[in-house]
Amino acid sequence: MKISEARGKQMVRFFMTVSGVVLLLGLTSCGSDTLFAGSKPLDPAVGWASDDVAKFDWQVSDTLKRHDFFIDLRHNQEYPFTNLYLFVDYTFPNGLTRKDTISCELADERGRWFGSGFGNLIEHRIGFRQQTGFPLRGDYTIKIAHGMRVDPLPGMLDVGFRLEPALSLEEEG
Repeated sequence: MKISEARGKQMVRFFMTVSGVVLLLGLTSCGSDTLFAGSKPLDPAVGWASDDVAKFDWQVSDTLKRHDFFIDLRHNQEYPFTNLYLFVDYTFPNGLTRKDTISCELADERGRWFGSGFGNLIEHRIGFRQQTGFPLRGDYTIKIAHGMRVDPLPGMLDVGFRLEPALSLEEEG
């Protein structure tokens, strides 16, 4: 075996090892405390129809921890409004329900999107409940539908929901 061949194999092993370590660190550090994260893709040719409800289920075993609730929205430049109204229905393990209406500001008065993204895609993470505890152990459900007058909503690509551990008052500073 030539020296250059041996050196090449050694470099491949080195890069494979480094790649494996980076991947392992990424998997263990990102979102490991997240209680739940999910998304529902929408048909880009249709948009988001009001009867196309995004439903997410998760289980709670610790009723002492507090969480922050987020809705993730992704749309393209075809979305025609600077805001979005959402209807959010919660179902608790005992069957009781709760309803909320959330007003989401997506752009300023000049039409500049508040979200992040590149090219034609814009992503928004909208926090709507902070420091929320779960009173019961068991299965919870949240359903999210849009409450806009235009139906279906053009340009909407997906809607997601996530629960993250709330920062304690000491951590918030």
